[in-house]
Amino acid sequence: MADNELSKSVVSVLSHYLVRKSTAPGAYNAPLENLLGQVEGRMSDVFMAEVFARFIDRPASPVEIDALRLYLAREIAHDTDFEQQLRSTLVGQKVSSVKNRKRVGRVLAAISVLAALIADFILGRTTAPEAGAVAAPAPTVTVVQTVPGSAVATASSTLPSSTSATTTSVEAGVGSATPGIPGDGSSLTKGTPVLLVNLPRPNNDWDFQYGDHDVQLTQFTNSLWNALATCNSSSYRGEQQFRLKNFTRFEAKAVGTDGTADPRLAVKFELFVNDDDVNAKQTVVANPGETKPFAVDLPPGTFAVKIRSSLATASGQPCRSGNAVWGSPYVIAAGH
Repeated sequence: MADNELSKSVVSVLSHYLVRKSTAPGAYNAPLENLLGQVEGRMSDVFMAEVFARFIDRPASPVEIDALRLYLAREIAHDTDFEQQLRSTLVGQKVSSVKNRKRVGRVLAAISVLAALIADFILGRTTAPEAGAVAAPAPTVTVVQTVPGSAVATASSTLPSSTSATTTSVEAGVGSATPGIPGDGSSLTKGTPVLLVNLPRPNNDWDFQYGDHDVQLTQFTNSLWNALATCNSSSYRGEQQFRLKNFTRFEAKAVGTDGTADPRLAVKFELFVNDDDVNAKQTVVANPGETKPFAVDLPPGTFAVKIRSSLATASGQPCRSGNAVWGSPYVIAAGH
C-alpha cells in the first residue's frame, strides 16, 4: 500500500536524522525539522503523542520505529492533504541531499588528485632499503566468532593461518550449541538445544525481529517478535520459517505480548511443520497480560518449521497494537 511505503520512508528518514543529530549537534537540518514538526502535529491524541515521544527518545529502536510507522500510515490513509504535504517535504529533502552529495563528490575528487600528486613525489624520492634491514613481523590477527546471545570464542595467530571455534552458550538455563552442519541435529549430541536464531532460513530472510526482548516485562535473550495491530490488515499476523532436520522437539521459554503492547491485546501463537500452513502442531493463546510456555514434539521427517503470531483480539477500531514475542525459542537435537 502506498500509505505504508510513505510512512516507512518518513519514519526511516527521521530515525536516521535524530540519531545523527544526537551524536553531532551540527547536523541540524531545517527541512527535516519541518518534517518532524508535521508528524508531531499529527500525533495529537494522548496515545499517539506517547508513541511519538517514545520514538523521539529512542529513534533507533525497531519497536518504536514500527509503532510510529504503523500509526502514521493510518493517518496518511485518512487524509490525502496530509499525504501530499509529507510527500512534498520528503521530495524536497531528497533533492537537497542529492545536491549535497554531488558537491561533496567534487571536493573528494579534488582531494584524490592532490593525494596522487603527493604520492608520486614521495615515491620518486624514495631510496632503496638499507642493507641488513629486517622485514617487519607478520601481523597478528584476532579471529572472533560469535553467536547472538552467546559467549564469544577468540583465537590469535600469525598469518597465514586458519582458525575455527565452536561456541556454546547458556540461554536462561538452557545450553545452546551451533551445529557443525547448520540446521542438522545429527551433528550434535542427542538432547542438545539449538536456538532458533541459529538455524538456517529460506533465502536467508528475516520476517521477524530478533534479539533481547521481554514477555510481560520478563526479559529473554535471543527472542523473536513481530508487530501486530487491529487497525492494519497487513499487521494481523506474522510468520517466520526455519530449515532444519534431525530435531525432536520445539520449545519457547515464554510467549505473550511485551511491555509496550496494548494491555487488551490477545495473541495466538502457532507452530507448523514442513509445508503445512493449515494444521498447526501446537497452538497457544496468550490472553491479555498472560505469559505461557510453548512446547511440542516434532514428528520424524521434519525439514522445516514455521512459527506464526496472529491476533486473537477482534480487528478494527479502536486501534490496539503491540509486539507478539517468542521468548528464547529453541529446538532439541536428535543427535548422532
